[in-house]
Amino acid sequence: MTFNFAVPDKDDPVWTSADGFVVRNEEGIVRLTGEERFAVKVTGAQSNGRLGVMEGTVAPRFGNVPHTHRQEDEAFLILSGRFRFINGDQTFEAGPGDFVYIPHGTRHGFKNILDVPSRMMVFYTPAGPEQFFVDHGMREDTYDPQEWANRLRNDTALQKALAGMNMSLLPGEHDWAE
Repeated sequence: MTFNFAVPDKDDPVWTSADGFVVRNEEGIVRLTGEERFAVKVTGAQSNGRLGVMEGTVAPRFGNVPHTHRQEDEAFLILSGRFRFINGDQTFEAGPGDFVYIPHGTRHGFKNILDVPSRMMVFYTPAGPEQFFVDHGMREDTYDPQEWANRLRNDTALQKALAGMNMSLLPGEHDWAE
């Protein structure tokens, strides 16, 4: 087959560099944060800062604290269950196969609205927020929900880490009212 445009020589690195990678289903750095279990699949260190990816399982009826990211866009692909999302001053629901995009600077949050765990993929671009889970989430084998709750309330290092992630927590009075 011939094309009417320039094609690099076969010894050009575009043909030979193998810089991609695969993360298998059972792989990732697993961390728990409250009622969420995340497997961090791709970190900024792996993607030259371009992309962070996590697979999350969210406990029944759990909603995170609405927040904004100053630099990172965040996107979600719903794998199972059903979530309610806050998007600025609006809400909407998303289920399996739905894709949700939240640009940086937009107040947002999510809540599993079912009585069973729900799953999602989370994408950050550029990378960054996923590193918070790696550095500060609790390992599955040592997880204690009460200890996590105490850390959120009292651990100044954890609070500084949140502030250092270009993120602002913006809880509202009636965020998850039904």
